[in-house]
This record gives sequence, C-alpha cells and structure tokens, in this order.
Amino acid sequence: MDWNEAAEDLLHQILMQTPLPVRQQIESQVRQVAESAAEMDGVSRVGTNTVVRAWIESTPEALRSELPRQMERLGLDPYEYGFE
Repeated sequence: MDWNEAAEDLLHQILMQTPLPVRQQIESQVRQVAESAAEMDGVSRVGTNTVVRAWIESTPEALRSELPRQMERLGLDPYEYGFE
C-alpha cells in the first residue's frame, strides 16, 4: 500500500508523541489499521484523514480522552473527527 508524503509525515509526528517503549508497536498497529481502512475505502493510497482515523481506532478507549489535545498540538481539528 502506498502512503502519500503528508500521511507519512503525520504518522511520524504522532509517533514522536508516543512513549519510546511502545512506539514501534503503535507504528505497526496504525499502519495496519490505516492500510486496511484505505483498502475498504477502495483507494490505493493512504492519506492523512485515514491516518487520523487509524490513530483514533488504535488508541485504547481509556486513553482517547487525550486525543483532542494531541490533535490540536498537531494542528488538527478534533471536531472533524467526532470529538466534542
């Protein structure tokens, strides 16, 4: 599966916020979820919206309350992704 440059950059930024001991595991999980989502959407390239959706899905429910703050640090609008 191909990733556009912006999607790779966003994943890298997300990973830089992730504690080092679990960074590799999170990268693998987000990549897998993003690529599966892209395939289900019928596209051959992963974009930034798909990365954000995969990040949300890959984050344990107990930690999702932190995502809006993390998204804002990355310049993302959490409201676009269902956070209120």
